[in-house]
Amino acid sequence: MKFEIEQDDSYTVLSLKTERMDSKVAPDLKSQVILLANSSEHGDLVLDLSTVTFADSSGLSALLMAQRLYRDSDRNLVLCGLTDKVNKLIEISQLQSVFNIATNRESAVELLAELGQA
Repeated sequence: MKFEIEQDDSYTVLSLKTERMDSKVAPDLKSQVILLANSSEHGDLVLDLSTVTFADSSGLSALLMAQRLYRDSDRNLVLCGLTDKVNKLIEISQLQSVFNIATNRESAVELLAELGQA
C-alpha cells in the first residue's frame, strides 16, 4: 500500500496514495493504523482518502477498526476527502454517524480542535 504520513504536534495525517481500498490494501492499512495507534508520540489521526475512488467491505472494515482503536484510546479519528463512491458506501452501510467526517484536510484539523474541546 502506498501512503504518506505527516505529523503535527497533536495529530497525524495518514494519506492513502491508492485508488482502491480493498482486500489487497486493507491489511496494510490496518497494520499502519495499529502502529500509529500504539505509538505514544502520535495523537489524533486524520485519514485522508481523497485519492480513493473505490472501497469494498474490506476497506470499510479497516476504517471501522481504526475508529474503534482511536475511540478506545480516547483519541479522535477524522476521515476526510471522501469521494462520492466512498461516501456512498458509508451512507449505504449507515455508518456516517460512527465516523467523524470532514470535507478536506483543513476542516478535519478544525474538527479535531472542536472534538478536543468537547
